[in-house]
Amino acid sequence: MPRLIVKSASDGLRVFDITQENTVIGRGDDADLVLPNISVSRHHARVVVIDGVASIEDMESSNGTLLNGRETRGSVLASGDEILLGKFSLVYMGDGAEDRFYNGRYLEYMMKYESAARTFDDSTFAMSPDQLKKLQSDVHKMKNARMVLVKNQSRFWHPEDQGLTFGDEGMVAIEAMFTGGVVADIVWDGKQHVLNKQARLLKLSVNDEAIGSRPLRPGDRVRIGNSLFVYELPAAE
Repeated sequence: MPRLIVKSASDGLRVFDITQENTVIGRGDDADLVLPNISVSRHHARVVVIDGVASIEDMESSNGTLLNGRETRGSVLASGDEILLGKFSLVYMGDGAEDRFYNGRYLEYMMKYESAARTFDDSTFAMSPDQLKKLQSDVHKMKNARMVLVKNQSRFWHPEDQGLTFGDEGMVAIEAMFTGGVVADIVWDGKQHVLNKQARLLKLSVNDEAIGSRPLRPGDRVRIGNSLFVYELPAAE
């Protein structure tokens, strides 16, 4: 199904499933997708999906609707288009196989968007400063580490804490003679990402050393079949 990604500085990326022909977006409680801010009209815009083609229509909103930086009254949507409604930024994603990732993050792993207030978790206040620093480091690694395709470094994937699979039936396609099913995966063990071989005939190596299973470190060069990746960890901001 097509989706909208709701981008937020406080909540990160949340995903909203488009399950009907007309999806009204606005701050009103009766909107299908509620964006609770005065900068958004009660019924601001709507996404219409007919015969697999999606479009955005402004509903005579006070502040207008921007599509990729330009005001629009109505436009057909392409996957990756960014819609600005008041202070909110939404990204439209289609339902094709190539639309399962946004900026390297698997849409199925994203939290669902809910307009209700977030609950406050104060468990971190029970931690010592060193424990909190370690937790923050682990969370940064879990959320931001990525596998970058060497031959096209604009393509990358975040394993996060729910894993990344490789092969014909995996999340990331690879070049190899035997790629049926899932041939390798990366899992989070609570402290680090671990690369595992899942197919007996697969050539799997880290820094040119054949492995069956191994924790990954930043800078590791991972070869899965004939595809070469680098495991990267961008510096914390």
